[in-house]
Amino acid sequence: MASFIFWATLAVVALAPLPLASNRPWSWSLLSLLIGILLVLWAFAVVRDRSILPVQRSRYWPAAIIFAALVLWFLVQASPLTPVVWHHPLWQQAGEALGRPISGAISLNPMASETTLMRLIGYAGVFWLGLQFGRNADRARQIFWMLATAGLLYSIYGLVIDLGGYNMILWYDKWAYQASLTSTFVNRNSFAAYAGLALIVTLALMVPELEKSLRLGLKSRAGIVHFLDHAGIGLFFLVVAFAVIATALLLSHSRGALVSTTIGIAVFLGMMAINRRMRMGTIVVAASALGAAAYVLLSFSGEVTLVRLAELATDSGGRSVVQDLTAQAIGDAPITGTGLGTYGEVFQIYRDGRFGPQVPSYDKAHNTYLEFALEAGLPAFAAMMLVLGGIAALCLRGVLRRRRNAIYPAAGVAATALIGAHSAIDFPLQIPAIAVTYMLLMGTAYAQSWSHRRDGGRSTTEGSLKTSIRPVDTP
Repeated sequence: MASFIFWATLAVVALAPLPLASNRPWSWSLLSLLIGILLVLWAFAVVRDRSILPVQRSRYWPAAIIFAALVLWFLVQASPLTPVVWHHPLWQQAGEALGRPISGAISLNPMASETTLMRLIGYAGVFWLGLQFGRNADRARQIFWMLATAGLLYSIYGLVIDLGGYNMILWYDKWAYQASLTSTFVNRNSFAAYAGLALIVTLALMVPELEKSLRLGLKSRAGIVHFLDHAGIGLFFLVVAFAVIATALLLSHSRGALVSTTIGIAVFLGMMAINRRMRMGTIVVAASALGAAAYVLLSFSGEVTLVRLAELATDSGGRSVVQDLTAQAIGDAPITGTGLGTYGEVFQIYRDGRFGPQVPSYDKAHNTYLEFALEAGLPAFAAMMLVLGGIAALCLRGVLRRRRNAIYPAAGVAATALIGAHSAIDFPLQIPAIAVTYMLLMGTAYAQSWSHRRDGGRSTTEGSLKTSIRPVDTP
């Protein structure tokens, strides 16, 4: 059964971008339902098959306790049983306008808060499954290959639609970003962030292939012959995949995602240099090849993106005003917040004369940090940052300590750098397809961030997965 759950998890995450990035009520509800079913099946499998040994509690209990406390707090926000003094003032104003008392809550929209909490728990469930299955080195590799292949397929689809001039998303006429590649996503920035994660995973998979192929370097005839002999089809596939995904990212014309992806790739190469398991010559070759590829791709596919990037310094736009209003709203409810998923309602309250009647309502702050701090409250925001930052920090520790399979925690640190940078100007983790992809990646990265021997030789899923975990060198 564990093997079925593993492949089902991969299928759910791989298919998440298909229905408009699962960013519609029916699709994110279905996604959450499927993740919940997988978690129940996993629990049943652990009880039924004693050979399946979950990851030791000591590896995750602090984060689990904090997350459980956050879930409880978000339920409190949506509950009408809280003291009236905690409720948002708008509930009292609405009651006075209607001439009758209204059962209010901290949240401006309890139903939206409960829906957002459902999605959040689903994302945590994907992390949990990635953590359990990712302890097996073979399964970790399969997870990364799935993520890279999914990114390639969605990029190919996007290129066919964009270059073919079909102006479609699935069977719908494209209604937004018609001049940009968005694949099955509606928002070009969201697709570009997803493509950036796929690029990091693809690059991580290249490392062992390059290490094997460049063992003798390229400075001699023997080294070139060795490279040609050992550069297998896997390496060539990954190189082609990287080029295709990067081209799709550039044609999305997302300047924020381009900068964030560049940061993520630079962080990954830095992690490999810190780990010292990847020869410096290999890093130089990889960085040089990436630089040359970037130049070629930008020359042929990145003209519009480069123009938009050049305009960034002078592009004031309305996002800075939105974020100023968001900061003001945070100051009015710094402890309790306004409830998950309520940003649209809050914006309507605080919008001022700087927005004309023709400007539509913002339902996102285009800064995930500010938006989450507003909705959850500053204490809950700090707790969530502690959980996510702690996982990334443990991946960094894994890069410093691991002698094998360091590509996984390195990819986790790089993916966090990408998502962290992009979240300051957009909302990648508020798109379900990106969130589950990132969480599966991070669960796997964290699972591979410590030596298996530190668990006393315990395995997590050997019996049911029918695969052995290769010995891992101690730090």
